[in-house]
Amino acid sequence: MSQHDFESAVESYQRALHAFLKGNPEPVLEHFSRRDDVTLANPLGPPRLGRADVQQGIEQASANFEDGYMRFEEVSRYATDDLGYVVWLERGEVRLVGSEGMAPSSLRVTMIFRREDDGWKVAHRHADPITTGRPVSTVLET
Repeated sequence: MSQHDFESAVESYQRALHAFLKGNPEPVLEHFSRRDDVTLANPLGPPRLGRADVQQGIEQASANFEDGYMRFEEVSRYATDDLGYVVWLERGEVRLVGSEGMAPSSLRVTMIFRREDDGWKVAHRHADPITTGRPVSTVLET
């Protein structure tokens, strides 16, 4: 598969995220690997390992949203024939289930893609709300 295929996979994931923010996790799930070593580290809990656990995490997260949009501020992207990654900031607005208005949302995201038999798949996604500098004390457990 070519570099263009990797670029297409990343763009397709970005489009799928818009459905996710409307409460539909299926398009995002289609982009994730079905292998046992797939991982997800979202901001709602500890890391998840394995297809069933990752799927549950994605479904639970998507169930929080009724509407929203994201724009992607790319930091870095690189791909070889079999592995690729992207680092970006996801910034936008979301409406949580049961709320009336939209609220701003920002996440720092790293995603690792790998080429599998059925195309590029997400092998790992990490997202957290750290999008600005912070003092070291914010990582200490007190």
